[in-house]
Amino acid sequence: MSVINNIAGKNVLLIGGGSGMGRASALALSNEGAKVVIAGRKIEPLEMTASLAENPDSIFSQKADVTDRESIDHLYQWFDKQIGRLDFLVHAAGINVAMRSMKELSPEEWDKLININLTGTYNVMRLALDRMRLQKQGLIILLNSVAGRRSVPLAGIGYNASKFGMSGLGVGVAEEEKENGIRVTNIYPGEVNTPILDNRKIPPTQDHRESILQPEDIASVVMHICGLPERAHIPEIVIKPVKQSFV
Repeated sequence: MSVINNIAGKNVLLIGGGSGMGRASALALSNEGAKVVIAGRKIEPLEMTASLAENPDSIFSQKADVTDRESIDHLYQWFDKQIGRLDFLVHAAGINVAMRSMKELSPEEWDKLININLTGTYNVMRLALDRMRLQKQGLIILLNSVAGRRSVPLAGIGYNASKFGMSGLGVGVAEEEKENGIRVTNIYPGEVNTPILDNRKIPPTQDHRESILQPEDIASVVMHICGLPERAHIPEIVIKPVKQSFV
């Protein structure tokens, strides 16, 4: 079975589709024939993503906040009515902050990182699993980070902790749900040239941005995983720039 044949006609909910890895993955899936709903806190970036698709009718934009359970519930109810069966969930939403060390990180910023990166992942997975269990089938892809495998100062204490939690969530749910035909994959990218890099105290140079992973590189991994037959499962995969040294 080719990647195209396994993706064409599938229904995808992609959280965090307004920029970066989420945008690239949404466009790649749409261009291969999937029907893709992209969700995020701001509608304008989502609409920009949709405008870039080869077939704009294959991407639908919906405003949703992963920290607001009522908002996420409304998103899934809309998906049920307008799209139908949920085949793939791709979760790409996440943030970081500038003041990252234990000494600098405020309790408020800690709460923000955990609420969005970790609890937000739980919120979107919980409702996806409710649907996938009934159909005894489904794929969930979590766009995690190498910071979810090894804690590094560059990523920051709160980000590291939230991504370690995300890793445990994905691996644990994969084990629990395998008998229901549900696969969960953690993708651990290294540095990727996305807007999150702007949140560093000293943002990287353009030369550095061009030397690291690009969103399209991660989208190609997402496509490969989505294109696998349902009997095959990749629970975890690391992808990093050739010259990256911190992990």
